[in-house]
Amino acid sequence: MDVKNYFNDYKKYMLIYIVFVIVFLFAMYNEKLFADYQYKVIFLLITTIIGLTSIYYAYKNKMELHKIGLVLIIIFGLMMVFLAPPMSFPDEATHFTRAELMSEGHLYPNMTENGVYVNNYYFNMNQAQNGATIINHDFNNPITDHKGYWEYTTDSPFYSYILSALGILLAKILNLTEIWALYFARIANLLLYGIVAFFMIRTIPKFKLPLLIIATMPLCLSQASSPSYDAFILTFSLIIITYFIKMYCDEINRKNLAVFFISILLISLIKPPYVILAFLTLILPYEESRHKKYSLIIALLLIVLTMISVSSIFVSFADTAPASTVSRGGQLQFIISQPQVLINLAKNIIVSIPDLLIMKSNYFHYADFEGYKLFNILYILSFLVFSLFYKLDVDLEKNKRIILSIIFLIIYIGIYGILYLQWTPVGSNVILGVQTRYFLPIIFMIPLIINLKNKKIENKDMYVLTFIIIFLTGLMMLPITHYY
Repeated sequence: MDVKNYFNDYKKYMLIYIVFVIVFLFAMYNEKLFADYQYKVIFLLITTIIGLTSIYYAYKNKMELHKIGLVLIIIFGLMMVFLAPPMSFPDEATHFTRAELMSEGHLYPNMTENGVYVNNYYFNMNQAQNGATIINHDFNNPITDHKGYWEYTTDSPFYSYILSALGILLAKILNLTEIWALYFARIANLLLYGIVAFFMIRTIPKFKLPLLIIATMPLCLSQASSPSYDAFILTFSLIIITYFIKMYCDEINRKNLAVFFISILLISLIKPPYVILAFLTLILPYEESRHKKYSLIIALLLIVLTMISVSSIFVSFADTAPASTVSRGGQLQFIISQPQVLINLAKNIIVSIPDLLIMKSNYFHYADFEGYKLFNILYILSFLVFSLFYKLDVDLEKNKRIILSIIFLIIYIGIYGILYLQWTPVGSNVILGVQTRYFLPIIFMIPLIINLKNKKIENKDMYVLTFIIIFLTGLMMLPITHYY
């Protein structure tokens, strides 16, 4: 292709990209936008140039989606690593505390009345709510072993923090400053996510473009660029999707089943409702009855193991707890004594959907951004249009879509249920702590469930890739216009 013809093909995608960047910029306008505008202009120009270059790269490599996925995840992910202020991701300080403990050899935290006793060098970084960034604040204090109490951390399985802990450990070995401990923790998770995405998009026999869309969702990328265990969950979610599709395309064998089930177990021990993903095997086209039997047995075994891991819910059932406190046993007692509360909770789940998708789709902990609603609405509409009308190369029969819908709803409601038991005060008629990121591992089911057979859009991959890059650019614009 000569340069002139190439430019004629490329410029339409470039123009679409620029139009949306301008729309996002106007939507994110506020009185602070031109305060210290030099940094904003520089970062926005760099982001726009990277976006246009990414479109060029995608156009040149549109037949190799795995390479595009890796480039987009690493480039935009690294931008997120360095642009997001310290401790600005959801619960980042809590997750960093756990990773710091791991870097010191403590697999599980020792909780006390005062909190967790931990190296306190990073306490200074918890100032995102004050607008502190590396530009207006000094985060270059040395990493020390001085101790202090952090109020809370997670008790999730230790393996979900191995990568972020190794990042912190590397910063310590290199005798770097506190900010680099955070950066390395973020980068370690990002690299794992990007590499796995590369291999999964390359490996999956069909459903490549949807998998690329899921891997590059703005919310997925932001979580993968943080020390959170969500990076681990999302990484293994890509493996689960890939091996589910592989087996659906008649590659059912012991190896694929083992990878599939082990991945589900690993994320289910962090968030128990995900164990229901094991029943995706119900829609696989088995040729050998023994594989079908083994799949069902293993699925039930995973449920038992997951229940054992959260057995404290049942052990504490006899405990009593006053209202306005969090108690799993107390909450169960409340439900049994007043079962009508389930009606109110069901209403709360339904009513909270718009709020969940638009207002609580937190990319950052302090997410009061201008243009935030528009950004989320446009992304949701784009994803639904793709899910409904794009011609997928995986077309499920009606009965299999119904099974998939049931699995989706059970997990969806299960996430609310877990948070009602573990996060919501006893006696509440609403469910607290629900965030969009908890539903990312099941989002891949939506196009499989709702995709239309009679109305299709096909051979428009470059438009899809352009919109992926548009929304990743929009994600970068959020911290730039808000913090800098």
